[in-house]
Amino acid sequence: MEIHSIGKFLKGHVRGGDVVLIKYPSAYPFEDLVWGEIIPEISHDNQIVVDDFFGIGDLSFRNYIRKISPKDYRRIIEITKHIKVIKIGPGRASYGSIVDEIPLTYEISEFMKNYYDAIRKALVDSIKPLYFLSFGLSEYFYFGKERAIQAILFSRSNLPVEDWTSIYLINKNLVEMPQLAILEDISAWIIDINQEEEYIVKIKKGNGEKK
Repeated sequence: MEIHSIGKFLKGHVRGGDVVLIKYPSAYPFEDLVWGEIIPEISHDNQIVVDDFFGIGDLSFRNYIRKISPKDYRRIIEITKHIKVIKIGPGRASYGSIVDEIPLTYEISEFMKNYYDAIRKALVDSIKPLYFLSFGLSEYFYFGKERAIQAILFSRSNLPVEDWTSIYLINKNLVEMPQLAILEDISAWIIDINQEEEYIVKIKKGNGEKK
């Protein structure tokens, strides 16, 4: 099923606790999708928590604000006041408020300990429902291979995020097929963006949706 607005689709169809996998090609301007559509749409009366591996979220944010009007700039800066950031590894996070900075690791026990503490900090005084976005997962998987996907799976299974809507943004040209298949397996929804004559957005998996 084709859709025209991912942001509106998330608000209208996705429930708390769902994992949403958004796959996009490397040439796709995903900063426009995230900062121009998804975050403005889901930010109303909601707390947004962001995982930012390698500062990829920050890079996309700066790419976006450099090309928007002063009016849109003021609007997005106001929205970032409702974003909490867990910064993982190197890079910056010039948007939102940083609740924790944790070192980059592919050791499951170390990742879990650091990540669990960060999640607890992010939950303090949070407004529900929560949306949880992950930036830089593709890069994390690329460098960490099997250990990286194990760390993410273990954290997803054990951390108290069952009420959160989790949105995984994945560059499908960077992630290996077995890793992508595992993410697809745990996702309630799969949104696939392909480039034909234009970019086509399709729902590939979802509750009651036709493929």
